[in-house]
Amino acid sequence: MALMTSIRTRMHVVLWGLLIVFLLSMTVGGLVGGANILDQLFGRIDPSTGIGAVNGEIISPESFTRLVGNRADQARADGQTIDARTLDQIRKQVWDNIIRDYLVAQTVKDLKIEATDDEVIYHLKNNPPTFLKSYPQFQTLGEFDPVKYDLAISSPEGNEWAPLEQFMKNTFIPDYKLRQILFSSISATNQEVIDEFTKRNIQYTIEAVHVTNTMVDSDSLKLSEEELLAEYNIRLDEFEKGETRSLRYISWKKDPAENDSISIRQEAIELKAKIDAGEDFAELANIYSDDPSNQVSPDSGKGGDLGFFGKGQMVPAFEEAAFSANPNEVVGPILSAFGYHIIKVFEKKKEGADEQVHAAHILLKIDASPATLDELRRKAILFSYDAQDYGFDAAVDTHQVEIKSAISLAADANYVSGLGFIRSAIRFAFNNKLGAVSDLLENDTYYIVASLDSIAPPGVKSLEEVKTRITRDLTNEITREKTKDLTQTLMNKINSGMTMDELVEQYKNLERVKSDSKTLSRSFE
Repeated sequence: MALMTSIRTRMHVVLWGLLIVFLLSMTVGGLVGGANILDQLFGRIDPSTGIGAVNGEIISPESFTRLVGNRADQARADGQTIDARTLDQIRKQVWDNIIRDYLVAQTVKDLKIEATDDEVIYHLKNNPPTFLKSYPQFQTLGEFDPVKYDLAISSPEGNEWAPLEQFMKNTFIPDYKLRQILFSSISATNQEVIDEFTKRNIQYTIEAVHVTNTMVDSDSLKLSEEELLAEYNIRLDEFEKGETRSLRYISWKKDPAENDSISIRQEAIELKAKIDAGEDFAELANIYSDDPSNQVSPDSGKGGDLGFFGKGQMVPAFEEAAFSANPNEVVGPILSAFGYHIIKVFEKKKEGADEQVHAAHILLKIDASPATLDELRRKAILFSYDAQDYGFDAAVDTHQVEIKSAISLAADANYVSGLGFIRSAIRFAFNNKLGAVSDLLENDTYYIVASLDSIAPPGVKSLEEVKTRITRDLTNEITREKTKDLTQTLMNKINSGMTMDELVEQYKNLERVKSDSKTLSRSFE
């Protein structure tokens, strides 16, 4: 069945592509979070066939991995760097969206929400999906053009609209109807409408003062050990903690070696020679510069242009080189904390007494080369083998490396102090026995080999662990109560005939509110 058959032969691939991209975007918002979902599911779902289940419907590892990969590819195409933290966020987003889509589909099925052929035609003509309206062929000057769209859907020549019609009938319109059902259940009473109208439209003129916590005597906020202990005992349930685990680990930071710096400097010298020989600076900047601010889109850049800047806006080495150069001069390579720069100065001007420079640059960052990373990786793997064969401490002595510790790690943690984001280390800690030694672990900054050092059973945090929190909470509570009491005292004085001027004169810390006429929906300052 085809309710409408096509726009043109050349749009055959386009419509399929648009539909696929949109369907992916619905579920690609996130993937299984880096938490321990697999750990929780072991014993309930075979991890080789299912990574999770939503109301009994199994989600396969293949589909999950595919969605994560698609979302990551989409992010890269948008110019985003996919590091370990970003990938973990993508997984969580995709997983959340999978759950959302499954639940919506099941709700639509339970409510027997369906779409008719006439509804498909109506929505295609009058309520097209956003992904269709954003397609360039249906736009003029970046905006959706209804004339172009109407012309397209009125020119059937084939069967290319069939998959889109099925999507509208099976997914888009049922989802739309479900939202309408939900929205229709939300209503406001007549009094709520009147109150909101009053807040938005009636002007009030007020005379007021701010009663702030600065008026509370700080001596009255001091807490005794007995008060802290009493509050601790009242809130014991709040301070329960799950099992925590501690690691000892060895890390190898992915820093560039001296040869990497030499290699990048030589590359910068060669680029400078190309520019001196007449090659276009902007083109080379768009090809070679590692400055992320240079990128306008995946396929275009700003030619390294930095615009005008004054002294104090750039790092010292860069600033000195730029302000020392003459207009139309290219200087470099200049070393800064960011890497090597080749700088082209376009012009200089005066802004009052300050000199400004208009310049562009090519930045070559000094990163660890593949050879350097391979060597660090080799060292870490060799240490792991020795630690697993002969013991962690023996391997430390043999390899002459420094042991570091990560203590009291929770099962849902993502970060390890000193290492940053490294979910794999947490998974290792909670999936192994005491004394176990990990294989190679890594994040964007380190290679790591860890050993499970200790396990602390679930329990209640000690008073010392939560004393700062209790002190803060009690202090805030006492401050609020004292401020409230003081406010009531001031109200009583005003009701007894004292003017605002007299009140401010008597209480020096009161903050006077500027007299103004506003609606209640706006704040008075």
